[in-house]
Amino acid sequence: MTATNNLLDALVQLAKAGMAFTNEVEPNGKETYIVDSVRLTDDELILLHQKGALTRDGIRHYLVDRAA
Repeated sequence: MTATNNLLDALVQLAKAGMAFTNEVEPNGKETYIVDSVRLTDDELILLHQKGALTRDGIRHYLVDRAA
């Protein structure tokens, strides 16, 4: 599966879960996603989706690990 399909699957999961999200394009052209006020890259969204952790709790745990 391509990265684009993986990202699309992750975004669909967010929408189905009713989690608010939007995206921004940075000056360098890279896209970031804001999910419940948390800024995530497309790679992070895909990773969380693949781990089955694309939930509020999953994102919260990921942020704790990312900060460590």
